[in-house]
Amino acid sequence: EMEEIRAYGLPQPVAVIPNGIHIPDEPVAPKAGVSRQRYVLYLGRLHPKKALDRLIGAWALVASEFPEYVLKIVGPAEDRYDDILRETAARLGLSSVEISDAVYGADKEELLFGADLFAISSLNENFGNSVSESLAHGVPVITTKGTPWAGVVAESCGWWVDHGVEPMAAALREALSLPRHVRRSMGRKGRAWMSRSYGWERVAWNMRQVYVWLAGEGERPSCVSL
Repeated sequence: EMEEIRAYGLPQPVAVIPNGIHIPDEPVAPKAGVSRQRYVLYLGRLHPKKALDRLIGAWALVASEFPEYVLKIVGPAEDRYDDILRETAARLGLSSVEISDAVYGADKEELLFGADLFAISSLNENFGNSVSESLAHGVPVITTKGTPWAGVVAESCGWWVDHGVEPMAAALREALSLPRHVRRSMGRKGRAWMSRSYGWERVAWNMRQVYVWLAGEGERPSCVSL
């Protein structure tokens, strides 16, 4: 967004402060020997700009290699996009794709904590709350370069891939081929990153520093670009 502001010719100072994210308490670990469904999750709006047909296309390339996993696509649909996605999955002969309506509250928490991997194929995002929420729940992420999340690579908690079916499929294959304990370790790193840089205390502190600077009572904070 700051780059778009500059491209429009506006020279004013811009404060770049991320959306704050709630860091949930970790759930009690399930009892040993208790099996659960394994799944890759997309959670968010079902809209054409999310390019979820590409995610389904990528899943079609790897699903046979990981028969114990399903792809869950969950969220409120717009413009009957859910029907388009179901038709896409049917055309590709995929029985391991589940498309369902939005969930909230405790059901959403349970869904996020239970995911092995989060995947988002958006064409463009100014932030991508679903990425930060997934990381806060300790879930490693695959996201496209249409989102501002190059940091998942630097923080060793995910993949930042080019647009298209093949790059997404390659990342899915790499991620699901990792031992589960490695993915869990990546998830813990993501959760720590969110707590450190995106928790509400940090966001509120940045906002306060901007207002102090605007009032002429402090130095320009590092989050402000001139």
